Amino acid sequence: MFYHEMEVGKNIAILFYVLLIGPLSITLFLYGFFPLINYDNTIATENDIPKFIENVRVKVDTLYKPMVKKLVVMVIDALRWDFITGSVGKVAMPVTSSLIANSSACLFQSKVQPPTVTMPRIKAITTGTVPSFIDVALNFGGKPVSSDNVLLQAQRYGYKSVFYGDETWLTLFPSLFHRHDGTTSFFVTDYTEVDNNVTRHLQKELHGNNDWTIMILHYLGLDHIGHVYGPFNPLIKTKLREMDNVISKIHSRIQEWNQNNDSSLFIICGDHGMSDSGGHGGSSMPETTVPFIAIGEECLQNHNHITEIQQIDIASTLSIILGMPIPFSNLGTAFLDNLYKLPIPKKLFVLYYNAKQVFNHFQKLTDYKSEYAYQKYLEAIKLHNAWLNTKDHPNDITDDIVLSYKLALKGMKEVLINSMIKYDFHIITVAILFLCHVLCLLIGKASYTSVTLKSTIFFVILNILVWAVINYLGEFEGVSLLRSKNFVAISIILFIATVLIINSYLLASIKHFRVFTHEKAENWERNWLFPLGAFLHAISLSGSSFVEEEHQTWYFYWVTFLTLLLYNSAMKFCLHLRSYRNYKQYLYAQICIKLLLLLIAHRILRNLNNTGDKYAHLPDIADFLIEQESMLGMTILLITALALLIWLDFIHEDKKYKQQSLMFNTIIGACIYLRHMHGNSVAKVPLYPETSGMYEAQIFWVLVAINFANYIYRVALTIKYNGAMFLRITLSSIVRIWIMITAMLHRPHNVILVPLQIIFSGVIHGIINDSIAHQVNTFVYTWMGNVFYFYQGNSNSLATIDVAVGYVGMSSYMPLVNGSLLIINVLSAPVLAYLLLIYHAILKYPYDTREIVTRISKTYITWRLFPVAIYTIIISIQRHHLFVWSVFSPKLLYEAITFAILCLVIFVVMILIIIQKIINKRNR
Repeated sequence: MFYHEMEVGKNIAILFYVLLIGPLSITLFLYGFFPLINYDNTIATENDIPKFIENVRVKVDTLYKPMVKKLVVMVIDALRWDFITGSVGKVAMPVTSSLIANSSACLFQSKVQPPTVTMPRIKAITTGTVPSFIDVALNFGGKPVSSDNVLLQAQRYGYKSVFYGDETWLTLFPSLFHRHDGTTSFFVTDYTEVDNNVTRHLQKELHGNNDWTIMILHYLGLDHIGHVYGPFNPLIKTKLREMDNVISKIHSRIQEWNQNNDSSLFIICGDHGMSDSGGHGGSSMPETTVPFIAIGEECLQNHNHITEIQQIDIASTLSIILGMPIPFSNLGTAFLDNLYKLPIPKKLFVLYYNAKQVFNHFQKLTDYKSEYAYQKYLEAIKLHNAWLNTKDHPNDITDDIVLSYKLALKGMKEVLINSMIKYDFHIITVAILFLCHVLCLLIGKASYTSVTLKSTIFFVILNILVWAVINYLGEFEGVSLLRSKNFVAISIILFIATVLIINSYLLASIKHFRVFTHEKAENWERNWLFPLGAFLHAISLSGSSFVEEEHQTWYFYWVTFLTLLLYNSAMKFCLHLRSYRNYKQYLYAQICIKLLLLLIAHRILRNLNNTGDKYAHLPDIADFLIEQESMLGMTILLITALALLIWLDFIHEDKKYKQQSLMFNTIIGACIYLRHMHGNSVAKVPLYPETSGMYEAQIFWVLVAINFANYIYRVALTIKYNGAMFLRITLSSIVRIWIMITAMLHRPHNVILVPLQIIFSGVIHGIINDSIAHQVNTFVYTWMGNVFYFYQGNSNSLATIDVAVGYVGMSSYMPLVNGSLLIINVLSAPVLAYLLLIYHAILKYPYDTREIVTRISKTYITWRLFPVAIYTIIISIQRHHLFVWSVFSPKLLYEAITFAILCLVIFVVMILIIIQKIINKRNR
């Protein structure tokens, strides 16, 4: 008994160590894989504008001067390409469409690099550089831009800039605006006031104040409607009409200025697009393709051919139009051919200046002379120089000069963008080794009597040698942390050294490895089906298509598992057919019926929300329910879901609390319904007053707090009178609160997934309860969590994150709270699967709880960490893949956050286990 207690205690200690080191190792990997790009802080000056081309002096004052006196930039957040060019745009934006049709406006197709979120896109527009992918995480709290940019150049040139709209601009450029009025971009449920706050300043700026040169307007309402209702909601047309009216007002004033010889330019663009689900952050065509419209003089563009530009080309173009130095770090190519009819000398000089500015960065590369772009650059300079040295400046070679410059710029831009990311391969390999260590600790059978100093030193040396060999065989990219002298680097090095020694000590204690411990599974499918499935899933992530369509893998696994259970039950049913009124005959018949119902339910639920990349745009059940004007289907579905939740809680509640629970849950269900009612998703309650839905959501949070306090009181009573029930009641309380919150945050059609996951869990647990080992049960719940995760409409694209749920019941932007709500909503199914697994285990084994829960948690976290460890190896190999930033990197972020949250949940459960142990000892 003593040795058994020691063994359980050691397993708990190892599990706590893993729960701490696992997330830290993944964080270390992210540190090496997502380095912040260090841009040169040099500021371009007038001296950077070339005075000579080779040995020929040029008249810079004539060739490079401001082309406009006023520039208005109107950014419409999440403006998709088809919102302008599609049928919706032609109906909802008649003024803009007519300007494009009659050549009064130039339309360009702007390509946006992922991640398609606001802050990095603003950086791209103003600096001409490609921001780091990790900026997607910094989007909620960016730091001021320290590198050269268009607004800084404007201030240095004496131009005054004014700004109204998304306060992200004020965060990035805190001291560059003469006047400004910012609006928070994160309160996505507001799509009226957020834009009215911008428009109300137009009258005084267009007709009153005349002291500015640049005016930037950033409208947020369209993006907010997309997040809440999607891109096909009727509110989109209403908002586009509003934007069209604003464009009409500004265009009228631009015309007046141009007629009075105050040359002006009006630009309308989107910072990013919008996916078919309404979100953004991914790399789909609707997210990365946005319109760029220039309204000034008559457009010279060929309407039969839409010119494609890169978003980073905007900075250099605006700089040249304003006659300012191009930002020093710019990599973009100016596109003026279709905007203005430039004299040939100016056209060639602008191309030369742009090419020379990009070449200054290009020549810092090691093998730049071997690149095709370098040859074209030299060719362009040579032809340009010959053209300047010819008195009559022949026109027959100007096209060749222009083409050579453009090819050189395009080639240099592509090479520079590809060379910007510098991975720290040293840190990446260390992180992967630590993750492999953690896996070994989880699946290894340890013996603490054979650990010696020699064996520990052996593992330390072995780990260092493995790390050195991998680094020798791999590419040394970036600057190693080991050569850095800053405080963060030194702290990481100390962390690595400490963990290496501890890991080596623990690894030295491992005698052997086995997937299943303590219990023997007799059938081959129990021994191999789940581990083999986990291994094949992890390996499949090496293909971009398998990452984008990962839900197909889990749907296939889930159907395979249910089918095997059905086959097994059907065979046993057939064996008992000859018996008369045999109890097992009826039992297996019921099991077969239940499994058939689960298979039918799966077929329906997989079409509730189409996800992935290939079929996400196809109509699904959610689309059908949302499009119903009567809202009858959505209303019935939501009421059914809430009724099921109330009923499930009622039948599982203790007898003396049933009435109290029923009352609380009914009020909470009403709050959830009213919240969606005010979002015009379900039918309205007669005679109920019109509100914003904010009060109902806030009442819900108050009720959750009251429920939480009530549970604490019940736990306190349990500790006092019946300590053995502490863990069961505490975990039951956590499960109930988790279910309440997720039901509130889900879209109305997704609320049904919460009770169905509980029902699925109960049915599966009842079927496999007596026949399969605990570890297999753990696999089943892990797979179930993944399946319901994708039922909800989640994917490996950042665009499927429902940002609107972060503001349920919130009247202000609070990053910690908003972020927590987003995570709860996205990871509701995997976390609920684990909590239900532990809850069922506690009910079945009330007297051996500590060992059972530790074993289950260890297995659960093992097979959650396994694909993460494999994926870190895969993405390290695939780091130069074409889709590394659009497909593989978002998946890495999802896996890292999911693993960290599950570690946190398991950590809480293990703390409860320890408290239960202390209570039991006190009561003895």
